[in-house]
Amino acid sequence: MSPQSPTGSTRAGRPALDSKRRGRIIAGTLGLLLGVWFSWYTWVNVPFGTQERPGAGVFPLFVGLLMIAVSLLTIAEAWFTDQVSGEINFPKGEKLRTVLLMAVALILLITFYQPLGQYVASVLFMIAALFVLGTRSWVRNVVYGTAIGVGISAFFVELLGVRLPMGLLGPTGLIGGLFW
Repeated sequence: MSPQSPTGSTRAGRPALDSKRRGRIIAGTLGLLLGVWFSWYTWVNVPFGTQERPGAGVFPLFVGLLMIAVSLLTIAEAWFTDQVSGEINFPKGEKLRTVLLMAVALILLITFYQPLGQYVASVLFMIAALFVLGTRSWVRNVVYGTAIGVGISAFFVELLGVRLPMGLLGPTGLIGGLFW
């Protein structure tokens, strides 16, 4: 451990690493590893199509490369500056409840994404997220959640032509099977 001056910076001129900065370095490193893996996996396994008709691999590769860039910036900011420093304060009370309920909603989205399909899972997740984040009107949550979930799904499925799970709405699904 290097000696520190009374201002909290090391002798080399670099700010001392407190728990928040260490946490940002760890999160940035995990994000970097995930971004590298995601980009590699997309590059190797997902078709890119042509310039006239891009395939399903273009957007995921862009997301992976963006994740790498953001992770590197997060690591650099934490390493070279003390702009975001201090101790980590974990949420308590209502904020902790919100974080845990959003985590449960995300876990449920991941769990039921394939069987429910993109449209249904996105709508249900958005309705739950709006409720958890403080909108207490069920009517507003259903209207906004449906609009956002269908809008996001339609953007990827219909506009970009990305094949996503259809679940209940697909030809073998509970609802889609009635109409196909």
